[in-house]
Amino acid sequence: MNLRVITKNIGLALLLDAGFMLLSALVAAVNNFDSSFSPLLLSGILTLTVGILPIIFVEHDQNTISTREGFTILFFAWFLSCVFGMMPYALWGGEFSLVNSWFESVSGFTTTGATILNNIEALPKGLLFWRSATHFIGGLGVVVFMLVILPSSGSIRLKMSHIEVSDMSAGNYNFRSNKLVRVVLSVYLTMIAAAVVLYVIGGMPLFDAVNHAFSVVATGGFSTRNASIGAYGSHWIELISVFFMIVSSLHYGLLYTSIVGKSTKLFRNPIVKFFLFSLLVGVVLVSASLIANHQFDNPLEAVWQALFNVVSIGTSTGFATVDTSVWPVFTIFMLLYFSVQCGCSGSTSGGLKADRVWVLAKALKAQIIRTIYPNAVIPVKFGSAVADSEQIGSVALYTILYVVIIIICALVYAACGMDMTDSFTSSVAMVGNIGPAFGSVGSLSNFDAVSTFAKVVMGFEMIVGRLGLYAALSMVVRKKL
Repeated sequence: MNLRVITKNIGLALLLDAGFMLLSALVAAVNNFDSSFSPLLLSGILTLTVGILPIIFVEHDQNTISTREGFTILFFAWFLSCVFGMMPYALWGGEFSLVNSWFESVSGFTTTGATILNNIEALPKGLLFWRSATHFIGGLGVVVFMLVILPSSGSIRLKMSHIEVSDMSAGNYNFRSNKLVRVVLSVYLTMIAAAVVLYVIGGMPLFDAVNHAFSVVATGGFSTRNASIGAYGSHWIELISVFFMIVSSLHYGLLYTSIVGKSTKLFRNPIVKFFLFSLLVGVVLVSASLIANHQFDNPLEAVWQALFNVVSIGTSTGFATVDTSVWPVFTIFMLLYFSVQCGCSGSTSGGLKADRVWVLAKALKAQIIRTIYPNAVIPVKFGSAVADSEQIGSVALYTILYVVIIIICALVYAACGMDMTDSFTSSVAMVGNIGPAFGSVGSLSNFDAVSTFAKVVMGFEMIVGRLGLYAALSMVVRKKL
């Protein structure tokens, strides 16, 4: 292991975090030096100091890095960002015990959006901004921001760009590492700027608009209000949120080529069509269930709430307008399905990804046909390419591993005293980076009452879900095959 390369690159990630801490301190200063100014300033200085030490004192190494070293950088860049990200919360105090600070920090950086806060609006603006800034950093990825700093011709940048991009999305990122970073960053920042403008036009205060833009494009879910998006009582603001939640869950490479290259490739992509169609079917079925069970007095309101909440969960954003935990059982099962599937690879969305669900469905169909017609040759197409047996096997193994992690973590939460609904849906929400679960940890509730040990485990489950299972588990697999 090349420790010099690893420590220098992790240092770069901490410098990024320190920059946003100091920016948050500036926000606190602008707002009459609110109570978060000192915690943010001190945290920023400490993080800056730790991050800059390896940059200054560790000798530069031009050697290429191995895949394992790349995964080590990826894991520790995320993990240490979460650890140092705890400091502003812990130093400020209030509801933030040490464990609660860990939970809130991890939830922010992994864009999960779950919270331990009972009164979000009691937080000073500097801390609210830091909270949303963790979404901004985590949505695009700590490593992607780090790649902006690395030399464009460096072999390290080339390796890290390939590691950060999911194997499910790499096919649509037909760019060199230099351009790949520029493509992702330009799409991300453009969408955030557009969301801010539209939120302000829709009547949201500028500060709230910036914070919610960070959340919606990162498909995170942190809000500046206790009642989330529902606090504004505006269908216009909710519609803006729906639009950006969907767009942010599409492949960024396809978005870029569609806008810059004026291509229709995005709308011809079978994964995108499947994802959008599945959301439409979900909205129709949930609407029908809500209307049939008289959940709302007005059928149109039932349709609207179904649209917003299916999209919110189905994109792993987690914004809320109502308490979905009190909805009929059928709708909860539908929302649980979307908590597992979520958006497309190559986006900020979490979950298993629509791409894998698509491949599994196609592979299952092909296997059924081959059972009936043994000599038939049924290709399984993955976008424009044909998936071979190795790719299909990889998707199947990943899915099995995903389910195993959900079950194991759910058992841990149950052992910590959570009931069946809370423990299982929390596990689904954590590994999928969804945010809200169901039961007592539903869309308008929080995770404050969860036990200390369960919160610690939830933090690691969120990190595993955000990094990707193989990337995270590579840290514990030592044997070379």
